[in-house]
Amino acid sequence: MERLLVFSDLHGSLSAWLTIKALAGPGDAVAIAGDLFDTRYGSYNEPDFAPDQIRSTIAGLDFKLFYIYGNCDVEGFCKGFSHELRFKAFDKTIFMHHGHKNNLIPEGTDIVIQGHTHLPQLEKIQTCIHLNPGSIALPRNDTATFAVIDSNSVSLVTLSGKKLASLPF
Repeated sequence: MERLLVFSDLHGSLSAWLTIKALAGPGDAVAIAGDLFDTRYGSYNEPDFAPDQIRSTIAGLDFKLFYIYGNCDVEGFCKGFSHELRFKAFDKTIFMHHGHKNNLIPEGTDIVIQGHTHLPQLEKIQTCIHLNPGSIALPRNDTATFAVIDSNSVSLVTLSGKKLASLPF
């Protein structure tokens, strides 16, 4: 894996999903920290709301997908995932949860990824990096953001490519 692109809170937005697919290059992986589909509250009256279309493309992705359910995702809509996930990338242990529950962070975690707030956040607390990528679909600060993790650092980035913050490993 060359990069891990981190997103959250797409809420069924097809345009946001197509943006992710365009950003992910060969050798990249994508992590989505919940509310990809929003099949609990989403509005089928919105022309960009297309959870069925997003779900239909998951099996044929050109990149590895790490995904967890958020508070607006109904598990039965896209089976086979969970509410939290622990995995390794770049020799770091990553724990991902949506952030709407009080999850205990497992011992030995290097990076915690959560979503839920639609606000970007990047900070180091003791030896652990805490990351919220914000949202490219419904940002609450009017700036569409995501995160990039590579072999050296974690960065918050705008869709225009401007780096907002970065923490080295």
